[in-house]
Amino acid sequence: MRSPPAAAILEPSEWRGPVLSRWLRLAMPVVLVTASAGCRSAPPEPAGPPPQPVTGVRVDGNRLVDQAGRTVRLRGFNHAGGEYTCIEGDGLFDTGDERAPDTAVLAAMRRWRGANAVRVPLNEQCWLGLPAAPAAFAGEKYRAAVRDLVRRLNENGFVAILDLHRSAPGSGVSKEQEPMPDRDHSPEFWRSVAATFRTGAVVFDLFNEPYPYAETDTERAWRCWRDGGCTQTSENTGEPYVAAGMNELIAAVRGTGSTAVVLAGGIHWAEGMTGWLKYRPEDPAGQLAASFHAYSFNEYCADLRCYDRDLAPIAAQVPLVAGEVGPTLTVGSAGVDDRCPSTAVRADGWAPLTLDWLDRHGAGWTAWSWNPWGDCWSLVRNWDGEPTPRWGAEVKRRLAAT
Repeated sequence: MRSPPAAAILEPSEWRGPVLSRWLRLAMPVVLVTASAGCRSAPPEPAGPPPQPVTGVRVDGNRLVDQAGRTVRLRGFNHAGGEYTCIEGDGLFDTGDERAPDTAVLAAMRRWRGANAVRVPLNEQCWLGLPAAPAAFAGEKYRAAVRDLVRRLNENGFVAILDLHRSAPGSGVSKEQEPMPDRDHSPEFWRSVAATFRTGAVVFDLFNEPYPYAETDTERAWRCWRDGGCTQTSENTGEPYVAAGMNELIAAVRGTGSTAVVLAGGIHWAEGMTGWLKYRPEDPAGQLAASFHAYSFNEYCADLRCYDRDLAPIAAQVPLVAGEVGPTLTVGSAGVDDRCPSTAVRADGWAPLTLDWLDRHGAGWTAWSWNPWGDCWSLVRNWDGEPTPRWGAEVKRRLAAT
């Protein structure tokens, strides 16, 4: 999702930023006390059989496969926090103890049977340990926490999708989402991440939601997206900066010798996919997949006609993963950046239709988000993994039906 000047809507992941993070920090103690006190409407389900560790995935034509060549559809959820808590000085992750999800939380995730992927948004400044990031939550401390989380996700049967979510050029503080990655730090970020995860079941989501020039489908936006070298205005510094393109980020990954799967999301906050095949980035390893973000108030692509027109041709050539999928909302873009209560979620309509389409076309998806915020984006009510009545219940039911 996005925060275009005209529409004034912010991405759910951005809402954990300077404005709503203050509201959430006021609300979060209530959620955490409830969870820690064991107050829940139903006891947690048994964990089931021991998890089967996952060792890797790769691209084979238009599908992802495991090490034995069996088709793997990545389906699961996002776990937000690693992109904003560190830069705000609040911790390493948005959890009860501000650390990476612990054994109990991973067991709760595993009880969502059928889930095999967790998307983990990251912060460029925190990973690289740049001066803009608080030293207590950046550099090796941050990297070690992410390494440990990826290892434990893999051990619990989850592929980890690592997403460059927050970034900033120069000395900027990455509290807002930028329109494009920056040449100052983003290639260095991916060189470091790729060198760190030489083994394991990881997928690299190159840049959360590109929106060069905030244009839905123009030649210059697509050229900027693929090739970089274009000048954008930073949301964090207000100054112009030179963008890095998808080809540069892929080259940074491949320069380490990594053959990990890479995801390239489209333009206009990853919902504009019309030019994806024409401007398809070059990957010498042949491990490129496409990413699409689906929200009920997408401005450019939010119905089956668009999916058939833009997404189906892509899914026929490369693996397609909807890296973020949100619920059906009864509110539109106006004011939703201020607050999105759980009562704004509908149980039917757009979201089930979208997930049905993705399932029919063999596309992967990760729902936003496995965090007990108590708002419309929450899949869970507590760290025990109790699903929220509408959005969480729909996603958990659909995963279990796999």
